[in-house]
Amino acid sequence: MYDIVIIGSGPAGLTSSIYASCFRLNHMIIGASNGGLMALAPDILNYPGFTEVSGKDLTEKMVSQVKNKGIEILNDTVTKIEKINEGFKVETQSGKTFDTKTVILATGTERRRLNVPGEIEYIGKGVQYCAICERFDYENKIVAVAGGANAACQGAVQLSHVASKVYIIYRGAELRCDPIWMAQIKNDPKIEVLYNTAITEIVGDSQRLTGVKIKPVSQDGEIKELNLERLFIEIGGVPGTSLVIPLGVEMDPGGYVKVNEKLETNVPGIFAAGDVVSHKFSIEQISSAVGSGARASTSAFSYLKQQNAPSIWGSSQIQRPTPSQQ
Repeated sequence: MYDIVIIGSGPAGLTSSIYASCFRLNHMIIGASNGGLMALAPDILNYPGFTEVSGKDLTEKMVSQVKNKGIEILNDTVTKIEKINEGFKVETQSGKTFDTKTVILATGTERRRLNVPGEIEYIGKGVQYCAICERFDYENKIVAVAGGANAACQGAVQLSHVASKVYIIYRGAELRCDPIWMAQIKNDPKIEVLYNTAITEIVGDSQRLTGVKIKPVSQDGEIKELNLERLFIEIGGVPGTSLVIPLGVEMDPGGYVKVNEKLETNVPGIFAAGDVVSHKFSIEQISSAVGSGARASTSAFSYLKQQNAPSIWGSSQIQRPTPSQQ
Protein backbone atom coordinates (compact mmCIF):
# COMPACT_ATOMS: atom_id res chain seq x y z
CA MET A 1 0.00 0.00 0.00
CA TYR A 2 1.25 3.45 -0.93
CA ASP A 3 1.23 6.42 1.42
CA ILE A 4 0.09 8.66 -1.45
CA VAL A 5 -1.08 8.16 -5.00
CA ILE A 6 -0.84 11.44 -6.90
CA ILE A 7 -3.30 11.65 -9.78
CA GLY A 8 -2.05 14.04 -12.42
CA SER A 9 1.44 14.66 -13.77
CA GLY A 10 1.27 18.40 -14.39
CA PRO A 11 3.20 20.98 -12.34
CA ALA A 12 1.03 20.44 -9.22
CA GLY A 13 1.37 16.67 -9.32
CA LEU A 14 5.10 16.70 -10.07
CA THR A 15 5.77 19.16 -7.25
CA SER A 16 3.65 17.08 -4.88
CA SER A 17 5.93 14.15 -5.69
CA ILE A 18 9.11 16.13 -5.09
CA TYR A 19 7.87 17.15 -1.64
CA ALA A 20 6.55 13.67 -0.87
CA SER A 21 10.05 12.36 -1.58
CA CYS A 22 11.48 14.92 0.83
CA PHE A 23 9.10 13.53 3.46
CA ARG A 24 10.20 9.95 2.61
CA LEU A 25 6.65 9.00 1.67
CA ASN A 26 6.07 5.88 -0.40
CA HIS A 27 4.19 7.21 -3.40
CA MET A 28 3.67 7.19 -7.15
CA ILE A 29 2.21 9.45 -9.85
CA ILE A 30 -0.44 8.44 -12.37
CA GLY A 31 -1.00 10.86 -15.25
CA ALA A 32 -2.03 10.56 -18.86
CA SER A 33 0.39 13.21 -20.12
CA ASN A 34 3.44 14.58 -18.31
CA GLY A 35 3.30 18.34 -17.87
CA GLY A 36 -0.39 18.71 -18.70
CA LEU A 37 -1.20 22.10 -20.23
CA MET A 38 2.25 23.37 -19.19
CA ALA A 39 3.86 21.11 -21.79
CA LEU A 40 1.88 22.84 -24.57
CA ALA A 41 3.13 26.35 -23.79
CA PRO A 42 5.71 27.44 -26.41
CA ASP A 43 7.33 30.00 -24.09
CA ILE A 44 6.86 30.78 -20.40
CA LEU A 45 8.06 34.19 -19.28
CA ASN A 46 6.81 34.44 -15.71
CA TYR A 47 8.14 31.34 -13.96
CA PRO A 48 10.74 32.22 -11.28
CA GLY A 49 14.31 31.35 -12.15
CA PHE A 50 13.84 31.46 -15.94
CA THR A 51 13.87 34.54 -18.15
CA GLU A 52 12.01 32.33 -20.58
CA VAL A 53 11.59 28.58 -20.91
CA SER A 54 9.43 26.39 -23.09
CA GLY A 55 6.73 24.31 -21.46
CA LYS A 56 8.35 21.19 -22.84
CA ASP A 57 11.74 22.00 -21.28
CA LEU A 58 10.24 22.92 -17.91
CA THR A 59 8.24 19.68 -17.93
CA GLU A 60 11.36 17.65 -18.69
CA LYS A 61 13.24 19.29 -15.81
CA MET A 62 10.43 18.57 -13.34
CA VAL A 63 10.00 14.98 -14.55
CA SER A 64 13.76 14.39 -14.30
CA GLN A 65 13.79 15.67 -10.73
CA VAL A 66 10.94 13.33 -9.79
CA LYS A 67 12.53 10.29 -11.43
CA ASN A 68 15.96 11.01 -9.94
CA LYS A 69 14.35 10.37 -6.55
CA GLY A 70 13.32 6.90 -7.72
CA ILE A 71 9.62 7.67 -8.13
CA GLU A 72 7.48 5.95 -10.75
CA ILE A 73 5.37 8.01 -13.13
CA LEU A 74 2.75 5.75 -14.67
CA ASN A 75 1.38 7.24 -17.88
CA ASP A 76 -2.14 5.95 -17.61
CA THR A 77 -5.62 7.30 -16.89
CA VAL A 78 -7.33 6.78 -13.54
CA THR A 79 -10.90 5.63 -14.06
CA LYS A 80 -12.08 5.00 -10.49
CA ILE A 81 -11.25 5.77 -6.86
CA GLU A 82 -12.93 3.54 -4.30
CA LYS A 83 -12.96 3.88 -0.51
CA ILE A 84 -11.53 0.86 1.33
CA ASN A 85 -10.86 0.19 5.02
CA GLU A 86 -7.28 1.47 5.14
CA GLY A 87 -7.63 4.19 2.52
CA PHE A 88 -8.48 4.06 -1.17
CA LYS A 89 -8.23 1.76 -4.17
CA VAL A 90 -7.24 3.46 -7.43
CA GLU A 91 -8.04 1.77 -10.75
CA THR A 92 -6.61 2.73 -14.14
CA GLN A 93 -7.76 2.40 -17.72
CA SER A 94 -5.16 -0.30 -18.39
CA GLY A 95 -6.60 -2.47 -15.59
CA LYS A 96 -3.99 -1.77 -12.90
CA THR A 97 -5.06 -1.22 -9.28
CA PHE A 98 -3.20 0.42 -6.41
CA ASP A 99 -4.03 0.73 -2.72
CA THR A 100 -3.12 3.96 -0.99
CA LYS A 101 -3.67 5.67 2.35
CA THR A 102 -4.18 9.09 0.76
CA VAL A 103 -4.86 10.62 -2.66
CA ILE A 104 -3.73 13.97 -4.04
CA LEU A 105 -5.96 15.01 -6.93
CA ALA A 106 -3.93 17.17 -9.34
CA THR A 107 -5.84 16.56 -12.55
CA GLY A 108 -5.96 20.24 -13.53
CA THR A 109 -8.31 21.52 -16.18
CA GLU A 110 -8.72 20.68 -19.81
CA ARG A 111 -8.97 23.74 -22.03
CA ARG A 112 -12.17 23.92 -23.97
CA ARG A 113 -11.65 23.75 -27.69
CA LEU A 114 -13.59 25.31 -30.50
CA ASN A 115 -13.86 21.89 -32.19
CA VAL A 116 -13.63 23.35 -35.68
CA PRO A 117 -11.65 22.11 -38.68
CA GLY A 118 -7.97 23.08 -38.55
CA GLU A 119 -7.79 23.58 -34.78
CA ILE A 120 -5.76 20.47 -33.95
CA GLU A 121 -3.60 20.86 -37.05
CA TYR A 122 -2.42 24.36 -36.09
CA ILE A 123 -1.87 23.94 -32.33
CA GLY A 124 1.61 25.39 -31.77
CA LYS A 125 1.58 26.77 -35.30
CA GLY A 126 -0.36 29.90 -34.51
CA VAL A 127 -3.11 28.42 -32.33
CA GLN A 128 -2.58 28.76 -28.58
CA TYR A 129 -4.75 28.47 -25.47
CA CYS A 130 -3.28 31.09 -23.14
CA ALA A 131 -2.77 34.66 -24.29
CA ILE A 132 -0.90 35.79 -21.16
CA CYS A 133 1.49 32.80 -21.22
CA GLU A 134 3.14 33.43 -24.56
CA ARG A 135 6.28 35.32 -25.52
CA PHE A 136 6.12 38.50 -27.57
CA ASP A 137 6.49 36.75 -30.92
CA TYR A 138 3.28 38.47 -32.01
CA GLU A 139 4.86 41.93 -32.08
CA ASN A 140 3.39 44.03 -34.89
CA LYS A 141 1.21 41.10 -35.95
CA ILE A 142 -2.53 40.73 -36.46
CA VAL A 143 -3.97 38.46 -33.78
CA ALA A 144 -7.35 37.38 -32.45
CA VAL A 145 -8.76 36.09 -29.19
CA ALA A 146 -11.73 33.73 -29.20
CA GLY A 147 -13.90 34.24 -26.13
CA GLY A 148 -15.62 36.97 -24.17
CA ALA A 149 -15.00 36.45 -20.44
CA ASN A 150 -12.22 37.79 -18.21
CA ALA A 151 -9.40 35.60 -19.54
CA ALA A 152 -10.14 36.53 -23.15
CA CYS A 153 -10.52 40.25 -22.44
CA GLN A 154 -7.43 40.48 -20.23
CA GLY A 155 -5.49 38.61 -22.91
CA ALA A 156 -6.68 40.98 -25.62
CA VAL A 157 -5.55 44.01 -23.61
CA GLN A 158 -2.11 42.49 -23.07
CA LEU A 159 -1.77 41.50 -26.72
CA SER A 160 -2.62 45.03 -27.83
CA HIS A 161 0.50 46.35 -26.13
CA VAL A 162 2.68 44.85 -28.87
CA ALA A 163 0.42 43.51 -31.63
CA SER A 164 -0.62 45.76 -34.49
CA LYS A 165 -4.26 44.66 -34.37
CA VAL A 166 -6.33 42.55 -31.96
CA TYR A 167 -9.73 41.07 -32.75
CA ILE A 168 -11.99 39.66 -30.05
CA ILE A 169 -14.25 37.10 -31.69
CA TYR A 170 -17.22 36.37 -29.47
CA ARG A 171 -20.45 34.47 -29.98
CA GLY A 172 -22.37 36.67 -27.54
CA ALA A 173 -23.84 40.13 -27.84
CA GLU A 174 -21.95 41.58 -24.86
CA LEU A 175 -18.57 40.82 -23.29
CA ARG A 176 -18.72 39.16 -19.85
CA CYS A 177 -15.61 40.72 -18.31
CA ASP A 178 -14.90 42.94 -15.33
CA PRO A 179 -15.41 46.70 -15.86
CA ILE A 180 -11.64 47.37 -15.74
CA TRP A 181 -11.06 45.25 -18.85
CA MET A 182 -14.14 46.58 -20.62
CA ALA A 183 -12.96 50.17 -20.17
CA GLN A 184 -9.50 49.38 -21.57
CA ILE A 185 -10.97 47.55 -24.54
CA LYS A 186 -13.30 50.45 -25.40
CA ASN A 187 -10.45 52.96 -25.19
CA ASP A 188 -7.92 50.95 -27.20
CA PRO A 189 -8.05 51.71 -30.94
CA LYS A 190 -6.11 48.52 -31.70
CA ILE A 191 -8.87 46.27 -30.34
CA GLU A 192 -11.96 45.45 -32.39
CA VAL A 193 -14.74 43.26 -31.00
CA LEU A 194 -16.69 41.06 -33.42
CA TYR A 195 -19.92 40.32 -31.57
CA ASN A 196 -22.35 37.51 -32.43
CA THR A 197 -19.62 35.90 -34.49
CA ALA A 198 -18.50 32.27 -34.62
CA ILE A 199 -15.27 30.77 -35.96
CA THR A 200 -16.15 27.99 -38.39
CA GLU A 201 -12.66 26.96 -39.55
CA ILE A 202 -8.99 27.68 -38.93
CA VAL A 203 -6.95 27.91 -42.12
CA GLY A 204 -3.29 28.14 -43.02
CA ASP A 205 -0.46 26.77 -45.11
CA SER A 206 1.83 23.83 -44.38
CA GLN A 207 3.75 25.87 -41.80
CA ARG A 208 1.40 28.19 -39.91
CA LEU A 209 -2.09 29.55 -39.41
CA THR A 210 -2.98 32.33 -41.83
CA GLY A 211 -6.53 33.13 -40.80
CA VAL A 212 -9.96 31.98 -39.68
CA LYS A 213 -13.32 31.67 -41.36
CA ILE A 214 -16.09 33.44 -39.48
CA LYS A 215 -19.84 33.82 -39.79
CA PRO A 216 -22.71 35.38 -37.83
CA VAL A 217 -24.07 33.15 -35.06
CA SER A 218 -27.46 33.31 -36.73
CA GLN A 219 -27.84 31.08 -39.74
CA ASP A 220 -28.18 34.08 -42.03
CA GLY A 221 -25.00 35.70 -43.29
CA GLU A 222 -22.08 34.72 -45.44
CA ILE A 223 -18.84 33.12 -44.27
CA LYS A 224 -15.89 35.50 -44.42
CA GLU A 225 -12.17 34.89 -44.00
CA LEU A 226 -10.25 36.99 -41.49
CA ASN A 227 -6.49 37.18 -42.04
CA LEU A 228 -4.54 36.48 -38.82
CA GLU A 229 -1.09 35.49 -37.68
CA ARG A 230 -2.03 34.21 -34.20
CA LEU A 231 -5.25 32.89 -32.62
CA PHE A 232 -5.62 32.58 -28.84
CA ILE A 233 -8.53 30.41 -27.73
CA GLU A 234 -9.74 31.57 -24.31
CA ILE A 235 -13.12 29.93 -23.78
CA GLY A 236 -12.46 28.41 -20.37
CA GLY A 237 -11.59 25.01 -19.04
CA VAL A 238 -13.25 21.94 -17.56
CA PRO A 239 -11.93 20.82 -14.15
CA GLY A 240 -10.97 17.15 -13.89
CA THR A 241 -13.11 16.39 -10.86
CA SER A 242 -15.33 13.52 -12.02
CA LEU A 243 -13.17 10.93 -10.23
CA VAL A 244 -13.91 12.21 -6.74
CA ILE A 245 -17.59 13.11 -7.11
CA PRO A 246 -18.72 9.53 -6.26
CA LEU A 247 -16.72 9.77 -3.02
CA GLY A 248 -18.79 12.75 -1.92
CA VAL A 249 -16.08 15.38 -2.37
CA GLU A 250 -17.69 18.80 -2.33
CA MET A 251 -17.45 21.14 -5.33
CA ASP A 252 -17.93 24.88 -5.70
CA PRO A 253 -20.54 26.28 -8.15
CA GLY A 254 -17.96 26.22 -10.95
CA GLY A 255 -17.28 22.50 -10.52
CA TYR A 256 -13.89 22.96 -8.83
CA VAL A 257 -12.89 21.07 -5.67
CA LYS A 258 -13.64 22.78 -2.38
CA VAL A 259 -10.65 22.70 -0.01
CA ASN A 260 -9.54 24.39 3.19
CA GLU A 261 -6.27 26.25 3.68
CA LYS A 262 -4.48 22.89 4.02
CA LEU A 263 -5.89 21.77 0.66
CA GLU A 264 -7.91 19.08 2.44
CA THR A 265 -11.28 18.15 0.96
CA ASN A 266 -14.28 17.23 3.08
CA VAL A 267 -13.34 13.54 2.61
CA PRO A 268 -10.49 12.57 4.99
CA GLY A 269 -7.42 11.43 3.07
CA ILE A 270 -8.34 13.20 -0.18
CA PHE A 271 -6.34 16.34 -1.00
CA ALA A 272 -6.37 18.52 -4.10
CA ALA A 273 -3.81 20.78 -5.76
CA GLY A 274 -3.42 22.94 -8.84
CA ASP A 275 -6.04 24.17 -11.30
CA VAL A 276 -8.63 21.64 -10.11
CA VAL A 277 -8.91 23.55 -6.80
CA SER A 278 -11.51 26.22 -6.14
CA HIS A 279 -10.21 29.61 -7.29
CA LYS A 280 -10.36 30.85 -3.71
CA PHE A 281 -7.08 29.00 -3.17
CA SER A 282 -5.56 28.81 -6.66
CA ILE A 283 -5.12 30.75 -9.89
CA GLU A 284 -4.44 29.14 -13.26
CA GLN A 285 -0.71 29.74 -13.31
CA ILE A 286 2.22 27.30 -13.07
CA SER A 287 3.67 29.03 -10.00
CA SER A 288 0.33 28.69 -8.19
CA ALA A 289 0.09 25.01 -9.12
CA VAL A 290 3.63 24.39 -7.86
CA GLY A 291 2.88 26.09 -4.54
CA SER A 292 -0.33 24.15 -3.99
CA GLY A 293 1.39 20.88 -4.91
CA ALA A 294 3.97 21.49 -2.19
CA ARG A 295 1.28 22.32 0.36
CA ALA A 296 -0.84 19.27 -0.52
CA SER A 297 2.04 16.87 0.17
CA THR A 298 2.91 18.71 3.37
CA SER A 299 -0.69 18.36 4.54
CA ALA A 300 -0.81 14.71 3.50
CA PHE A 301 2.35 14.09 5.54
CA SER A 302 0.74 15.67 8.61
CA TYR A 303 -2.41 13.61 8.06
CA LEU A 304 -0.44 10.36 7.82
CA LYS A 305 1.50 11.26 10.93
CA GLN A 306 -1.76 11.72 12.83
CA GLN A 307 -2.98 8.38 11.49
CA ASN A 308 0.23 6.71 12.74
CA ALA A 309 0.87 5.33 9.26
CA PRO A 310 3.19 2.31 9.75
CA SER A 311 5.17 2.85 6.53
CA ILE A 312 6.30 6.22 7.85
CA TRP A 313 6.77 5.60 11.53
CA GLY A 314 7.51 1.86 11.60
CA SER A 315 11.11 2.17 10.37
CA SER A 316 13.95 3.86 12.19
CA GLN A 317 15.35 4.89 8.79
CA ILE A 318 12.34 7.05 7.95
CA GLN A 319 12.40 10.45 9.56
CA ARG A 320 10.93 13.83 8.89
CA PRO A 321 13.43 15.78 6.76
CA THR A 322 15.27 18.70 8.23
CA PRO A 323 14.57 22.15 6.69
CA SER A 324 17.81 21.92 4.71
CA GLN A 325 16.66 18.61 3.17
CA GLN A 326 13.34 20.13 2.16
